[in-house]
Parts: sequence; structure tokens; C-alpha cells
Amino acid sequence: MTSENSTLGSGIKRLSKLTVEGHTLELQCYNNISAISSLKDEWQALELVCPEDFTYFQSYNWCIEYYKQFADDLTDRHCPIPQVFILRKDQKPIMLWPLMRIQSRTGLKILATATEPLGQYSNLLFDTSVFNAKTGQALLKKVIEHSKADLISLNNYPQGCLIDKIIDGQGIQENSKLESSILDLSKYKSWEAYTQTLSRGQRKSRRRNITKLEAEGSLTYKVHNAETEEYSNLISLALEMKKQWLLETGRKPGILADACTKAMFTNLQMSQSSKQDQIAGSMVHALFLNDLPVAIEFGMIENSRYYSYLGAIDWDWKDYSPGKVQLAMAQEWCMNKGIKNFDLLHDPSKYKSSWTNHTHKVISRNIPITYKGYIYSKLWKTHIRPKLKTIYHFAGTRNRDRLNKLAGIFQK
Repeated sequence: MTSENSTLGSGIKRLSKLTVEGHTLELQCYNNISAISSLKDEWQALELVCPEDFTYFQSYNWCIEYYKQFADDLTDRHCPIPQVFILRKDQKPIMLWPLMRIQSRTGLKILATATEPLGQYSNLLFDTSVFNAKTGQALLKKVIEHSKADLISLNNYPQGCLIDKIIDGQGIQENSKLESSILDLSKYKSWEAYTQTLSRGQRKSRRRNITKLEAEGSLTYKVHNAETEEYSNLISLALEMKKQWLLETGRKPGILADACTKAMFTNLQMSQSSKQDQIAGSMVHALFLNDLPVAIEFGMIENSRYYSYLGAIDWDWKDYSPGKVQLAMAQEWCMNKGIKNFDLLHDPSKYKSSWTNHTHKVISRNIPITYKGYIYSKLWKTHIRPKLKTIYHFAGTRNRDRLNKLAGIFQK
């Protein structure tokens, strides 16, 4: 392998030449919005050929909107710096890995999965005809060498994916035991066939929820794709509803209350697909009672997988369980559209077991580069932080309020 440092243009750096299994490859890094935008066609072409599941949060549409909103303030030293690594063979891209370099308040420099904490899965895009685990391991060495970071933090990559094989046990695995909760719809011929597998109590509870709402008025269900006025309006309303729910239950809205988050979700575009009949991209589902939305869900579809990203309800109707009614309608809609997997993601919520039939383990692993990175990975990321998150999750509304105040004092 030979290394060289040169600039290919504003925001583009040639990092290394790699020779792996007889292939001569060039590793480049794109680190500003203009340069990354120029990758659109190549990026989306890799999306279409990549065989992996769980890759929506590495799509061009998702990442470019995040970078535009959160990583474009050069005056803020804590602003994420885009680091999109692309590997080329004969100038053709064979792998793309969207990351970002962030600097904590303590000065720690971390190369992290792009779009955290909004992104839900860590992954990369690649062409299997050339790129494999061995090539990826050579690539990872070069990324570490050029990272200028204390550690690489890869959160929530699916077990068995190519990243899992590339890392091959390197670094320090976090103790959090998370699993994605998924309804595998491909097992059933129809929605009716699926509902017959539910217990009598589950079917009765779902009918009762609908009946309670129908007693209050007329129910309608609508789905709107990105780039429509209805989509934008419902995204804004969903974030307001979610913020109120979080505050009412003693939780902090965090990044969901950020204006940049709203702008990012609103500006997402329809995904391109090689199949005209394939459904893809972001959308909002809304359950209306007398023409007023009482439950909204923001989700995305990619490779016949629906990501149930954010659900929100009108707090005034919480006793009528509109979120459960909407969730059932979203799952039925997905089945009718031929979607194979309905993914409720990996946050540990008890209700998910009654809405899914499959789980997939996700792993978070940190690769220390410096001694500071090792201490952070070993103590904070692996032990202290997961325990604090567990305590917070089970604390209850009043105790969460107290913990939020203590955290505010600590941060100051």
C-alpha cells in the first residue's frame, strides 16, 4: 500500500492508494456540503446495488439534509465535520461510508456514524463485485490513520452486516443489549391472516380502541409522501405533539425540539428507485378524527423495509389510545403495499413485543485510537452511560424531572 495526501478540489481529499487482492483502489474523503452534493448520482447508484438491509440512514437524501442542517456552521468548533469516505476502482465508486468528526466539550475528538443521534443504524454502502470484508479491513486501517480522532464510535450496526465482519471484534463493545423489533409481514398472505395469529385478548383490545374513537366521530387515515404540502404540515405538527408528550412524561425533547431537526425532516426528498413500482423514501401517516389529526407517524421505506421512526399523538386524546389505532393501520397499509418488514427500531419499549414477531440484534462498538479515547470507550460508553440510560428509562415521570434538573446542574 502507498499513501499520498493531495487535494482533488474544494472539500475533497485523496487519502491513500490501496492494493488489495490485486485491485488498485483509491480512498477519498469529502468534507463539505458542496463536495458531498456532487456525489449524489454515485451515492444513489450504490444505494441501489448494496445488498444490505438497514441502510436508509446512510442514504444520500437522509445524510445530505443532516449535513446541511447540522454540519455547516464553520464558526462553531463543536459543529460536526462531514467525513464521507469513498473508495474508487478505476474512478468508479465501490464503497461509500458517511461519517462525521465531532469534538466534545471536553475536547475529545470522535469519528462517529453520520447523523447521530437522529440516525438509527450504522452501516455503509458497497458494490459486492469488488468490495468485501478483507478490502474493508484495509480501508478501516486507513480511515483510522487519517481520522485525527481519539476514537471511532459505531453505534447500532446490525449483527452480521459487513461492518460487523470488517471490525471482527476490534475495539470495545458496549454493554447495551439492544434489539430491533420487527414485524415480518412476508410470513402472511393477508392482513386478515396476520390478525388471526394474534391472541383473542389482543384482537379484542384493538377493536375496542377503534370503537372508542369511532364513538367520538368519523375516522380517516391518510398517507402523504415527501415534497408535498401535507407532508410538511404534518411533520411540524408531529414534532410539536411529540415534544408535548415528552414533557408531560418527564422526558427532555432534546434534538427533536431543535429547529434544524424540523428543517431536516421537512426537506427530505423522494428516494430514487430503479423500479417504478417500488415504494421508497420518507412519508407521514395520519389518523384523523373529524378531520383533525389525533395520531401521526413519520417513517421511511427502503428495500421493502418500513422504518417506524417517530410516532406522536394529540395529548388531549391520550386516553383513547390513538397511537395504537394508527400503528395497526400503518402495519396494514404496509402489508397492502407489499412491504416485507415493519421495523419499530431498537429503543427498549415493552409494547413492541405485541406488535412484532422478530428481533435483530444491534451492536455498538468503539475503536480507541488514543489513550483518552480508550478511557472514554471503556468507562463512559461501556459502563456509565448505559447504566444511566437504564435508570432514566425506568425512573418514572417525577424522578425523570429530578434527574433532568441534576443533569442541567452538572452540565453547567
